[in-house]
Amino acid sequence: RSLSLRRTSCTLLWSLALLLFVQALEIEIPPFLENRIEAVFGGNIWLPSVQALEIPPFLESQIEAVFGGNSWPLKERRAARREAERRAKFFILDAPLVGEVALHKRYVGYGAFVLVAALFQFGPLIIAYRYSDKRRIRKTTRGNRPGRKDTIDVVVVGCGLPKRGMGWYHLIQLLDMPSVNVRAVVEPFYLSNRPKIFDNLVQSLADKGVVCVPSLAELHTLTSRAHKFKRRTLCFIAGRTSNNPTFFRQCVEMGCSAIYLEKPGAMTSEELSDMRDLAASKQVSVFIGFNRNVSRYILDAVKLSRQIQNCHVFLSHCNSYDDASLPEVFSRCSEGLMKSMGIHELAILVTHFNVSVENIEKFQVNPRLTKLVTLKKPDTATITLTDFRCAAFKIKTKEDVSVSVLVDRSGGYLSFATVKDGAGNEVQKFEYPTPLAAKTLEKKMRADPQMMPYFFVQSEDFLELKRRVISCVLDERDVAEGVATIDVGVEALRLAEYATKELTRAVMTKE
Repeated sequence: RSLSLRRTSCTLLWSLALLLFVQALEIEIPPFLENRIEAVFGGNIWLPSVQALEIPPFLESQIEAVFGGNSWPLKERRAARREAERRAKFFILDAPLVGEVALHKRYVGYGAFVLVAALFQFGPLIIAYRYSDKRRIRKTTRGNRPGRKDTIDVVVVGCGLPKRGMGWYHLIQLLDMPSVNVRAVVEPFYLSNRPKIFDNLVQSLADKGVVCVPSLAELHTLTSRAHKFKRRTLCFIAGRTSNNPTFFRQCVEMGCSAIYLEKPGAMTSEELSDMRDLAASKQVSVFIGFNRNVSRYILDAVKLSRQIQNCHVFLSHCNSYDDASLPEVFSRCSEGLMKSMGIHELAILVTHFNVSVENIEKFQVNPRLTKLVTLKKPDTATITLTDFRCAAFKIKTKEDVSVSVLVDRSGGYLSFATVKDGAGNEVQKFEYPTPLAAKTLEKKMRADPQMMPYFFVQSEDFLELKRRVISCVLDERDVAEGVATIDVGVEALRLAEYATKELTRAVMTKE
């Protein structure tokens, strides 16, 4: 308490000295500084002086509009300002009061600067403060909701480009969630060579108090000297599949409380299994981003299937990539169709129908709906990429479960789940999105063609999945209702490897 009182007294004394000194100065603001200050602080400036205060142009125009120019000799003031610019030496201290340094230490630093400026007569001193809408100072590294006890700190690892990357879309939704304090974004690629659109994102995040860094090792403001997270932290990992295992291990070693891992999690089931063992040894909960596990059309189809004896369930998953987009898709999703897209349906089979590699009795490929293609890699002349454009198959298990899966990268954006009876008659078809919702989605897609179409289609599912994960972490539970665990992720990835092998064999045999 004694130390706290001394710090408070020190802060007040330096603040008083600072204000008295600055108020004693005759401040002149040249136009080139006015433009800079307006650009940086948006015109929201506090200048603690009452003597010879010059009115900046962006305020003069507003005053002139209100008073008609009769009450303010604007031309004389501008002429005086230009003369002052030639005569004066300007020393600028932009002080938005940012960082993790204690407030009293900052005032001590500013006070010392003022005394040195007075001793050596540097000339007029300008100190500009930026305030939040509530007129209080916000530290730029504390996140978008600092100081809230009912929030969980979140770090997004692997952002990607705006409107293109899955990490970016997670970030946009997380920023609007009241129980989330987004502390940082880690982007190893676009921070080193920023396109304009990503540069704008970095600036907007800085304004919200979210720091952007190129690696987890640079999260100094969030970690202790031992490089451990200071608070309970949930890491959203959404980078390229080949990079996610490295990010995963770094987050675990830094002491995160939980991890949301974008599917499929790793390039191979063996690697994901090793990641599972590491997380278990450190008591870190892991959730996999299979958003269709919480989709209403899937849950309704599963519920109906359990009411029909000897039923068959048909799952169709489509995206709307055209021929021109496929090379980029093949390159970005180098893990292959079944691991990048079909993995959603395979996770549903694992979760709701108890399908595993060991209990498959029959795997039947539909050759008419299975197409393996080879395309040139973007921006190269000789490198080619081979993957499935679409694939269809039927599985029958030893427990007499019958399911079919169709995955098509160019089949449009409509997906569905159909339940059939034992005789093969359709009982009910559940469409996603519904016909009514599809009309609204089409308008949104036309209005913003740069946005990935599936962001519009699956937006509510992404949000619901995050709500369940965050609620689970806040309540310190290990399992979130309906959300796939890393155990489900391992089994789904094993199924994807099995399916890819069987699909390839069937295509090669046909040729």
